[in-house]
Amino acid sequence: MKPITILMTLLISSIGFAQDNSEKIVDVAYDACDCIGNIERTLNTEEKSEEIKTCITSANMAWQMSKTMAEMSQKVSDTLGQLEDFSKIDSLIIPSDDLNIIVTDSDYEEIEAYLLETCGEMETVYFSENQTTENSYSDKEKAMEHYNQGLVAFDNQDYKKAMTLYKKAVKEDKTFAFAWDNLGRTYRALGDYKEAIKCYKKSLRIDPKGGMPLMNIAVAYGFLEQFDKAKKAYRQYGKVFENDPETYFGLGRIFALDSDFENALDNMMQAYLLYQEINSPYKKDAETFIGILYQELEKQGKTEAFNRIAKKYKIQISED
Repeated sequence: MKPITILMTLLISSIGFAQDNSEKIVDVAYDACDCIGNIERTLNTEEKSEEIKTCITSANMAWQMSKTMAEMSQKVSDTLGQLEDFSKIDSLIIPSDDLNIIVTDSDYEEIEAYLLETCGEMETVYFSENQTTENSYSDKEKAMEHYNQGLVAFDNQDYKKAMTLYKKAVKEDKTFAFAWDNLGRTYRALGDYKEAIKCYKKSLRIDPKGGMPLMNIAVAYGFLEQFDKAKKAYRQYGKVFENDPETYFGLGRIFALDSDFENALDNMMQAYLLYQEINSPYKKDAETFIGILYQELEKQGKTEAFNRIAKKYKIQISED
């Protein structure tokens, strides 16, 4: 396996970008986010990553082409303005010192990082359930009606209304797994992690391999600082969804919260490599977390442990 280099910025800060390209980053991200919102939720993780990349690249190229055409239009206007009578002109040469080249990945990483911070659609698409079973949805019309209304209310951040609607859905159909999932998700949004866990457990009794409840029950245990239960839940998720980077990212985060920075780093590096393998935008999150773990280990005088674990996964660190 060829070594992978991480450019690690030791001073972690919020997303920023140079003044001269800030307008571009925001404009491209805005259009890319719209595109990402239309990605089919049933695709697998690798396919979603490719679609997200296509959205970013397409928006980036469109912005560059639009910019180039605007500049050329201005030059034409300026040139015509210098002519006394251009009605007799049948051709025109526009002088230009610039060679306009469209670069598909120009500022790509900055755009991607800005989307991670600002595009809720990207998280929704990337982490949405892409596998369904017999009980994922309900065959009862009233249950589905309440469920779909709940989805709209949740998207509008009207969590109390969403909670009421999801409760009506599971009352109509107690084996409606996705309704239990989303009721748990709503309790989590409201900060009621204990009730969220109850909902996820009910969903898992219906479908023991449901991705959303397996993942979110681990997250909820983490918020409650029940770290051993959170680790156990993430490992269970990993048994069902093998080689999913979210298992290792979640474990890394929980180990870090539990102040076990070496195990946190070991898991986070595995997450980074798996994100890298499928070209996921969330590799940036793992990369940032690795930088934070370096700082923590450095405080403890354990940089040797950091280097040992990095060597184990053939990851080379380049400090910025």
